[in-house]
Amino acid sequence: MPSLSMPSFSQLRAFVTLCDHKHYGDAAAALGVSQPSLSQSISALEKRVDGPLIERTTRQVLITPLGQDLLPFARDAVLAAEGFIEAASRISQERYGQVRLGIIPTAAPYLAESVASGVPNAANTADFGRISEFREMTTPDILDALACGDIDLGLVALDESMERFISEPLWDEDLVIAVPDTHPWVGRTNVKPAELSRQPLILMEAGNCLRDQTLALCNIPINEVAATTIDMATALRLVKVGGGIAVVPEGALRTGEGQTVSVARFAEPVPTRRLALIHRPSTVHQESFEEIAERLRDYVDKTRMVVTPIE
Repeated sequence: MPSLSMPSFSQLRAFVTLCDHKHYGDAAAALGVSQPSLSQSISALEKRVDGPLIERTTRQVLITPLGQDLLPFARDAVLAAEGFIEAASRISQERYGQVRLGIIPTAAPYLAESVASGVPNAANTADFGRISEFREMTTPDILDALACGDIDLGLVALDESMERFISEPLWDEDLVIAVPDTHPWVGRTNVKPAELSRQPLILMEAGNCLRDQTLALCNIPINEVAATTIDMATALRLVKVGGGIAVVPEGALRTGEGQTVSVARFAEPVPTRRLALIHRPSTVHQESFEEIAERLRDYVDKTRMVVTPIE
C-alpha cells in the first residue's frame, strides 16, 4: 500500500458535511462553497486515502464501505479542529490585553504606579495594554526573560547591551546624591563625579544598572564601597542613618524614604539615565507597545514628574 499523505482540514470537513447532508448542493451551501469546489475536495481526499469514499448516483450520495470506516475519524478530526479554533478565540480574547512587564528595582518604587495608571487604555483595539504582571528584576534578568519569552516588555535604563531588542525611549532622568542631613554636601549643586571616590558609597547589588553607572562615574574599586543593598528604599534608609551616600535617580525622591533624605546635585553636565521600554523585534504587538510608550510619556508629563519625556 502506498504511503498516504495528510489530508487538509477543508477536505475532511467537506467529507463530513457531505456525509451528513447526502446531497452536493445542500453540503456546498452549508460550507459556503460551490459544488465543483466541494467535488474537488472529495476527489482530492479520495486520492490521499487511495480509495473511493463516496458513490455518486444520479439521485443520491452513498457512502462507500471505506467511507463508512473512515467517517468517525474524519468527524473526530473536524470536531477537534473546530474546538481548537473556538478555544483559541476565547483564550485570545481573555489574554490578548495582558502584558507581562519586567521593571528594574531602581525604578519600580516610584514608577510602578505611573505605569499602571498610564497603560490600561494604551491601545484602541481589544483593550490591549493591561499590565497583568509586574516583575521587579535586575537588567540582566530582564534581558534573559525577554529573550526566552517569559515577559513581553522591559522597563530599563537604556544602554548598548540592549541593541538586540527594539527600544521605545520614555524619558531622561537626572541622577542626584542622597546624603545624611549632617553631611557637608547638603544643598550643593556643583559636586563633581570624581569627588564621589572620597566618600563612603552605598551601592545596589551586582547586576543592577545603577551600581554600574555609579562606579563608572567615580571610577572607584569595589573594596572601597561602604555598603551594598538590594533595593532603593534600603539604600535611602542607610543614607538617613549615616551609613554613607548614594547616587539615586531624582524620581526616587518621590518615595516615602526619599522625601526624608537631604540631597546634593552634580555640576553640569549632570549625569542622567534614559529609561525605555524594550521588547523583542519579533513581537506581533509592536504598534501597541509604541502606543503604550507614548501614553507613558504623556502621563509623566501631565503629572509633572522630574523627568524629561523623549519626543
